[in-house]
Amino acid sequence: MKKYMVILVLFISCLYAKAQSIVPQVNENVELMSILSRMAGFPEYHMDMAGQYIKDMDSYFKDNTDHPAVKYMKELRNKYGISFDAVMSMAVHLDNQNGSLSLIEEDSSTLEKRWKKVDKAEFLSHLNSFYKDTRFHEFFKAHEDLYEKGIKAYQDHVINYLDIDWYSDFYGNEPQETFSVIIGFCNGGGNYGVNRQVKGNKKEVFAIVGYYVDKEDTPMYNKEYLPTLIHEFNHSFINHFLDENRYPDHVRLLEPAATDLYRSSQWSMSKQAYGNWKTMINESLVRAAVICYMLDKEYKPEEIKNELAEQMQRNFRWMPELVRLLRVYEKKQNRYKTFEDYYPRVISFFIDYAKEENKRFDAVK
Repeated sequence: MKKYMVILVLFISCLYAKAQSIVPQVNENVELMSILSRMAGFPEYHMDMAGQYIKDMDSYFKDNTDHPAVKYMKELRNKYGISFDAVMSMAVHLDNQNGSLSLIEEDSSTLEKRWKKVDKAEFLSHLNSFYKDTRFHEFFKAHEDLYEKGIKAYQDHVINYLDIDWYSDFYGNEPQETFSVIIGFCNGGGNYGVNRQVKGNKKEVFAIVGYYVDKEDTPMYNKEYLPTLIHEFNHSFINHFLDENRYPDHVRLLEPAATDLYRSSQWSMSKQAYGNWKTMINESLVRAAVICYMLDKEYKPEEIKNELAEQMQRNFRWMPELVRLLRVYEKKQNRYKTFEDYYPRVISFFIDYAKEENKRFDAVK
């Protein structure tokens, strides 16, 4: 009897381990980096969609627009391209101990690569000075009610509709990471997927989602926002397949065709801050997987069609065919087991697509 009780307990434990509970949160370091970047004129952090919060921000920080940290952030953008997700990557790699900011100790370098050549000590000196000179923590504490309002709205209207177990079912393996949602209250419509590896802990994957309100300062979250969240978490299952150190053959085989596709898409991709062929391929797969989620969860046909049309308008013109390819994978998972086993088919798909597209170009005499 004891033996069966132990087995039962282990089985139940596995079930609970699979279903990770996700609770949205606010993060002071995210607000700090977002607001500093906004003050430095970063357009992606200057969408001004947060109503009263933006007004409070402008009023509170108006005497610090010429702070050395603000000028330094402008230099980092111009010299190293620090912007968009690189800002958020730094935010989750910061440790705040009693008002003193430092970098966390990593097992491996998960800090976004654009920070590699930046003098971290100089950056932290400026950041700590800004944090103390502006009394940033007082601003953060003063807006606890606003943060709680946004968190509750996101939980009620987005998180409650998310099936986190879909990822392990779709990709064929249990996630080795923990998932978290952080609302970036200064980020407007910007959404970023970043991760970190703290020494001795599991890898952490963060979906840093934007915040926007209506004229009555009510957060504008609803179920239609869910694909954005699904998108960000998909990155942790997709991006590593184009890591040259782990999958050199993937990169070698895919690069020529993907480079051709990127070259013919470069204008639209760069407008979306996708600066190379690897990012384009990863974004393609992430977006196709979102549509697979919607199909699996029986979204309305018009909702799926609208999602598909949006991706094609963004010049992911191969999206219908790519979704069909992933649906074949889902139907044959007893054969392929995991998405890693199926990735060679993904490579072949893009090679063939580029070949056919090049034929069309060559046909013009």
